[in-house]
Amino acid sequence: MHNHRIRKLSAEALAALLVASALSGFPLAAHAATANATAPAVTETTSAPAATASTALNDSSETPTPTPTSPSDQTTPPEDPSPAPQAPTHTPAELKALTQGKSATELAAMIKTGQVNAQELVEQAFQQIKTENPALNDVIYTDPTGAAAQVKAVDPNAPFAGVPILIKGLGQAMKGYPGNNGLTFEADNKYTYTKNFVQQLQKMGFIILGETNFPELGLINVTQSDLNGNAGNPWDATRNPGGSSGGSAAAVAAGWVSLATGNDAGGSLRIPASWSGVIGLKPTQGLILGDSTTPSVVNFAETRSIADTQALLTGLMNPAHQDMLQPVPQDLTQLKIAYSTTSPVGTPVSPDAKAAVLQAVAFLRQQGFQVEEHAAPVDGVQLMQAYFLGALSNGSTANYLANHFLHRNLTADDVTNHLISPMTYALYEASKKAPQTVGAAFKGELALVKQAMTAFHQEYPLYLTPTTAVVAPLNSDPAFLPADVEKLKASGDLPFDQQMQLIYDAWLHGLTKTPFTQLANLAGEPALSLPTYLSAANLPLGIQLQGAKGSDQTLLAVGKLFEDHHQFKLLDQQVQQVSSDADQPTTSKEPQPPATPADQTVIDTKQAQTQTEPSQPAAEQPGTTPDEPQIATPVDQPATTGPKSSNDLVSTGQASQPADHEPAIAVSEQPTPTLTDQSATAAQQLGRIAPKPNVTGSQTETQGEALARKPAALTTGQQPSRTLTPASAVRLPQTGNRISHLAWALGSLGLFVVLSHCWLRRQLRP
Repeated sequence: MHNHRIRKLSAEALAALLVASALSGFPLAAHAATANATAPAVTETTSAPAATASTALNDSSETPTPTPTSPSDQTTPPEDPSPAPQAPTHTPAELKALTQGKSATELAAMIKTGQVNAQELVEQAFQQIKTENPALNDVIYTDPTGAAAQVKAVDPNAPFAGVPILIKGLGQAMKGYPGNNGLTFEADNKYTYTKNFVQQLQKMGFIILGETNFPELGLINVTQSDLNGNAGNPWDATRNPGGSSGGSAAAVAAGWVSLATGNDAGGSLRIPASWSGVIGLKPTQGLILGDSTTPSVVNFAETRSIADTQALLTGLMNPAHQDMLQPVPQDLTQLKIAYSTTSPVGTPVSPDAKAAVLQAVAFLRQQGFQVEEHAAPVDGVQLMQAYFLGALSNGSTANYLANHFLHRNLTADDVTNHLISPMTYALYEASKKAPQTVGAAFKGELALVKQAMTAFHQEYPLYLTPTTAVVAPLNSDPAFLPADVEKLKASGDLPFDQQMQLIYDAWLHGLTKTPFTQLANLAGEPALSLPTYLSAANLPLGIQLQGAKGSDQTLLAVGKLFEDHHQFKLLDQQVQQVSSDADQPTTSKEPQPPATPADQTVIDTKQAQTQTEPSQPAAEQPGTTPDEPQIATPVDQPATTGPKSSNDLVSTGQASQPADHEPAIAVSEQPTPTLTDQSATAAQQLGRIAPKPNVTGSQTETQGEALARKPAALTTGQQPSRTLTPASAVRLPQTGNRISHLAWALGSLGLFVVLSHCWLRRQLRP
């Protein structure tokens, strides 16, 4: 009897559901078939990203050192020593579907469980590089033969056994690989040893495929050089991915490898992370195997996920310096956070960079953090002057190499003949006239910075800023303005103070774009760039979290909060989002008259307010509560004409910006693209290479001209929308759809009545 009632109930319920389906015009059987067809065959885990340099103080001055045997506890092998099952061979399409967007940690697990094998991952990476790199120039050397040998020799019990990666071509020596420091007269030089940092990567199981692009001596914040050429950004091939670890960041962003190594002496990991949309951690100075404890170069990597970053930090840590690490607080929200959107050297900061930080402030407050606006207690101009004093060693190193390969000293003609960059030559000339007190002055500034930041972190354990002041610059924007190049070539005739002032002035064109990263280097502190923001032009821009020495894992724990709440904006995710939205049917709209220039700002602002980030609730947008910071129409600082000597700069604390080369701020002014535009963009991004945008005017426009361009979408207090659904999609359904929805509702109500009736009958029976 009981079974009969169940069968009767099931029949009644099915009948009611079919009635509801018929009323709504929504075929039930078709819906079920669609659900089955669209169910993913492979469960994908969302993985997230990983940064680079304006100057690499001593990136090129490394010498071969004996490689110590790493302790057994540095890379703990799995408990199960049995070899991984043989992985099946996949077609390229199948392999791409299995591995696209996966982190190194996930790929390692797939190799160990036999879902894929190392050789096919290596071949896939090489094929992607072969296909896509000619348009980007992010990889400058590949070694398929060596990679195949590494696959055969890899320890299957290593934590990342079989995962392919790329290494930076500067300062990370691999025997037999090019070792030219980016100098044209060293083009044929090769490394004769493998650095212990790279050896440790191999012990962790990584398969090294080749080298990534970098600028000469790692000196600048973009990847441009006479030897290797310009690197391209996979978000937009006409833009630069940053420097000096730009090739690595771009390779990770493009999805060729899940991580790629780099180094950082002034932002060289974090700047490319910001402009390429990946994660960039600069660890505490001295924490990584082979790094000095004195502020200089730090070696690490660009990644896509916090899990990979954490695993690398553990695996690459110098066991003798593990006591540097501080424990992670049980309650992260006890950490008070200071934030600033003001350039430490008094240069303009774009609305995008400000919006990125204010968006992060709103998110952190929503998570329970106390966040206050407060700049770091360091004179940014004086800090940069000390930074450039430290960079003098690059000039003397370059001249030493010139004597070795050219058998002579550098000359101004070497700049004209593209044998050396103008800044490298100017640093060499200044190094010849540097007084003996330069070393003491540099160390004295380091001590002051350390003292100031130690006191600062007593109240504010974490410090939040933009990673970069603007989105990625165009490759047509030179690292140094032509007028400054001529001055740098003639700098040998100047006294030392004037040489250093000229170096500051010439570097200011690039420094204006990236004034936030150098503090962590001179303080020896860890700093983490997170890819949390996209501009209206669909270009990434990172936020930077800086902590006290040893707080690396705390920074990663906060970064994990952003990752877990879907705050990261990765290129492949944007491509998938664009493709998905492009497949959605468009809703008809009445034709609107074309907007005039006078009312275009209002229209763009309304679009930005209407559309919201699909992965971020409206409550997380900045400016939604009275106490949240508002993103107002930017009132940027005018250029200031600073004093003409470095001593005056120290005393006044102002940056010199001569009128003949005011820094250009590339503020995006592109309106939110239409759905049709986005469909085309999706196809372009699926090919990894974006079309060259229409650019009008000079690429080296003056500061006033650049700041006059104010993107309306960024004046509303919200992040520009990346939702690609038309604005009409948020309106009420059309009349026909309303009837359909009403019918479905009535059918559902009928089903509820039937089920309730059956339940009452059952309860009332004896």
